[in-house]
Parts: sequence; structure tokens; C-alpha cells
Amino acid sequence: MRGLPSSLVLQALLLAVMVHQSIQTRYLNATDDICRLFKDGTQLLKPGSCSESIICQNFESTPGITCSGSKPYYSKSKGSCQASADTYCDTSKICKGSGTGYIGDTINCANWYYCDADALLGKGTCNLGMYFDQVSKSCVYSEDTVCAAKYEICDVAPVGTPFRDDANCHKYYTCSSKSLVENTCENGLYYNVATGTCVRKKDVICENHPLPDEVCGNKKLAVRNKFVSDMATCRGYYYCRDLGSGIPDTDPIYQQCDENNFFNQERQACMPRESQKCDYDRCDGRKDGFEVAEIDGCHHYIECVDGRETTPISCEDKYFDVVTQNCSSTHLVYGACSS
Repeated sequence: MRGLPSSLVLQALLLAVMVHQSIQTRYLNATDDICRLFKDGTQLLKPGSCSESIICQNFESTPGITCSGSKPYYSKSKGSCQASADTYCDTSKICKGSGTGYIGDTINCANWYYCDADALLGKGTCNLGMYFDQVSKSCVYSEDTVCAAKYEICDVAPVGTPFRDDANCHKYYTCSSKSLVENTCENGLYYNVATGTCVRKKDVICENHPLPDEVCGNKKLAVRNKFVSDMATCRGYYYCRDLGSGIPDTDPIYQQCDENNFFNQERQACMPRESQKCDYDRCDGRKDGFEVAEIDGCHHYIECVDGRETTPISCEDKYFDVVTQNCSSTHLVYGACSS
């Protein structure tokens, strides 16, 4: 049996490296705000700058400290202005092995340096929002060159500061003095950026639900040709393909019931949402409107606000009617609120 062509093997290795790096490697010209990953009040070194900090507010970057004079560098570790730069901003060895001439900055595309062998003879910044072009060795308009400046999140975040994983709602990271540390919430919990803690899944807006462990079973008992809950939402489920005895499907097909139904694993079907109990957010699939609450007696309902549950409201001695979306004197019973 022939192996993969060497070019494909190389591509696979490069892809693996890129996936690993993408966890915290970011480009300076990225359009998404880094503060969406951090708790409000977190102070970071401003990416692309060595003299400024930013403070995260409402998951957006706001101006922080600006350093100058005898202490021109902002230190993420000390949270203040310092006379010397952190490793990320240390340019003392930037000319090493670069020969003689102009070179661009890997931190900020507007910055340039002039080297003579290993010695730094001069430095500057392009004006008017222009970038230093590595090919022409001159300042050009930003649209006429490619800004490849990048940074690691741990270059700008203080040690021990948590930030969420973009790809997995149950994971978050912290930076140690040596490396990136991956943390995983306990089973059934998701990481809440606002509080910096692991909480119930229904209390976190998640666009990337992780694949549950052994969702399609294991080698001892594989789930074959069946639908299983995504264990995160009321509507989501996976189809586990039949790959043979003792071969669990590790890449099951994800699907969702329509907005009027919840998934019932026992019946292997989508059922009317008011007939089903669900451990997750009952507003799944509904931007607004009202849902019957899972409280015995069917006297309570929940308002959906931006697709999220709110505190249950009581109809007192009346019953919630899912059709009229109002409290009714008619005795109504639904599976979701019956014992």
C-alpha cells in the first residue's frame, strides 16, 4: 500500500501547526476585538504598541494607560509604565542576522528599523496610517501591502488572566510564565467570560458547542444508527452512523429540530416543545415570545429575550396557554410542566 504523497504530508503538518497556533496567535489587522475573550476590567498591553494599555469594557477595547518620558514602556506584568520593555517589545536583538538596510517590525506594520550588520542605527514610524513595505523598503498606503504583524495573546495578557476558547464553550486558557495553559470546565458546565467562572450551559451564549465525550459510545458499546442529544441544547442532536460493531462514530452528523420542537432521545424524534422537559435553555430557537416553565402545575411561564430564558413569571391561579401566549382560566396541562 502506497503512502500519502510527501506534499500532502507536508500540508497536513502545516495545518496541524496552524490549528495549534490559532488558539492564541492573532494578526494585528484582525477585525474582531480581542476583548471579547476577556472579563470586563481586564487590562492588557495594546496589541501593536509598547507604550499603551487597553481596558476591556463590555467586551470591547477602551483606552488605558499611555506611557512616555523616562518610563516609555507599558508592562503587562506590573500593570504600569516602566523604563525597560517586556520581551514582546524588546528590540535589542531585532537587527541580529538581518544584514544592512531597512527592515519592518513584526509587532506593528507601521514601524521600521535601519540595521548595519547586527547594530541598530535608527528606527521610525510611517505617518498618515501608512505601512512599511518589506519589498520596496518604504512607507506605502496600507492597501498597497500586506500587514503580517501578529502577536500571541500571552504577549499582551498578564500571567494567570483567563480568556475563553473561541472554538469550545467549555474551555478557557490562562498564560503561565512559560506557556499557554488549557483549562476545562467540569462536565456539564461552560465558561462564562463575564464572571470568569464555569456555570450552567443555559447561562452562556454558545455558538460552538463541543462534541460530548463518547457521544456515540465507545469500543465496548458503540451507538449505531441512532440519534443522540447534543447534551447542550433542547433542539440539537447528532446522528451516529453504523460503522460496525465496536466502532463508534467519532464524527457524527449534527442536526436541529425546527423552532416548534425539542428533541426526544427516547422516542428518537422531534416533539412539540411544550410537551418536553429539557435541562437546557427552553428559549432555544426563539428570539422572543413566551415559553411554559418547567414548574409543576403549569401556572408559570418564561419570557424569551434575545433567545435566552428569563426568571419564570406566575399566572397565579390561572394556567399558561402556549397557543394564546397568555394566562388562561382553562385548566391546561403540558408535558413540560407536569410531574
